Amino acid sequence: MHSSGVSPGSTRGEQVLVLARDPIQIAAATAATARLGWLTRFVRSGDEALARLAGPGPAPGHLVCDPVAAGAAWPGLLATLADPATRTALILLAPAPGAAHWAPPVPGEADALARALAAPGPAPGPAAGGPPQDGHSAGALRESLARGEISVHYQPVVRLSDRRPVMVEALARWHRPEAAVPPDAFVPLAERHGMGRSLSLSVARTAALEIGHLWPRLRLGVSINLPLAQLLQGDLQTWLRQALGRHGLGPRQLALELTETTPVHDLARLHRVLLGLRQAGYRVLLDDVTPGDGREALLHLPFAGLKLDRSLVQRLPVEAHGRQEVRRLVRLARAQGQTVVAEGISDRRIWMAVCDLGVDFGQGYAVGRPLPAPALFGWWARWRRSRLA
Repeated sequence: MHSSGVSPGSTRGEQVLVLARDPIQIAAATAATARLGWLTRFVRSGDEALARLAGPGPAPGHLVCDPVAAGAAWPGLLATLADPATRTALILLAPAPGAAHWAPPVPGEADALARALAAPGPAPGPAAGGPPQDGHSAGALRESLARGEISVHYQPVVRLSDRRPVMVEALARWHRPEAAVPPDAFVPLAERHGMGRSLSLSVARTAALEIGHLWPRLRLGVSINLPLAQLLQGDLQTWLRQALGRHGLGPRQLALELTETTPVHDLARLHRVLLGLRQAGYRVLLDDVTPGDGREALLHLPFAGLKLDRSLVQRLPVEAHGRQEVRRLVRLARAQGQTVVAEGISDRRIWMAVCDLGVDFGQGYAVGRPLPAPALFGWWARWRRSRLA
C-alpha cells in the first residue's frame, strides 16, 4: 500500500472512492472505512471512477485504487487527481505503472489502510512543491513549452435556463516532475519573461485538437484566456487560424477572454480590434468583472459578453448590494446584446441566486472542476443526473 503524492492535497472529507477487484483489497477497504465511520463508494471501472471525480460538487476525500483495475482510464485518473481543483488524495493498492516505490500488502491490511486514510495529507497547493527561483523557473518553463509539455484542463460552462453544457474554459497546467506549479505562479512568469505568446499558442493548439476531437459528440465550444497586449497584436487572427488548423473547430467555436485589469489607454483601438474579431466570427468576453474595478468604460465596448468574478458571485446569497450590482450589469449587457457568465458557482444557494438575477451561464465547482479532455464524457454523464438546480 502506498499513499501517493500525486494529489497536491486532500480534502479531509468522509467519502472514500474505492476501485479494486481483489476480494482481499475490497474487504480491507470496507473494514478500514467502517472503522473510521466514513462513507465508502465502490466503483467497478476506471471510467466510473473518473466520472465520480469529474462530477459536479465536492470531490471524494480519497481514491483507494488498484491501477490494474483502472485499466485504460489510469492516465486520465492521474491527470484529474493532479489538478489543483480536485484535491483528492490517492492511495495505491498495487504498483502503479512506472512507480519507483511501492509497499506490498502486509498482514493487518485493513489497519494499515485505515492509518493511511486518517493520516494528515500533504499541504495544499504550492506548498507541495511550488515554483523555484524566478530565473530557474523561467528556463524550465521555456523548455517545457518547447517540448510541448504544457497540458490543458477544461472547466465546463452551462446554460442556467436548461442546464445544457455550452462551452469549456481552457486552463493551462504545468506539471513538473517534483510537483505541479500553480497557474497563478507560472502564467505571470510566462508574461514576465516574454513567453506569453508561446503559452497562449500552446493552449490554443491543444484545445483545438482535444475539443475538436470531442466536437462531434459533445458540441462544446472552448474559450482561451488572453491578456490585453496579446489581444491587441496585429497578427492575432493569423496565429488563431494556425492554432485552429484542421481540427474541426472554427472561429465560432472559439471564444477569447480578456483576463487582466491592465488599464486600457486607447479605447478606440480596442473597439476596432473587437469589431474585427466579431466580423471574423470570434467572440470576446470581458473576464473577472467586479463593480468598481476601474473597467466601467469597457462595459460599453462591443464584447460578446462578460464574466462576473467569483469574488462577487459567491457573495450574492448574502449581500444585497452585490445583487443590485449584478442586476445592473445584466440590464446593461441585455441592452447591448451581450451575455453574462457567473464564475465561482460552488453550491445550490449561489446557483439559485444567479438564476434569479437573470444571468445566462454559469461555471464553478458545483457545476464541474477543471478536467482533462477524456474526463469530460464522465462529467457530462454525472451532470445530467445531478440535482443542483
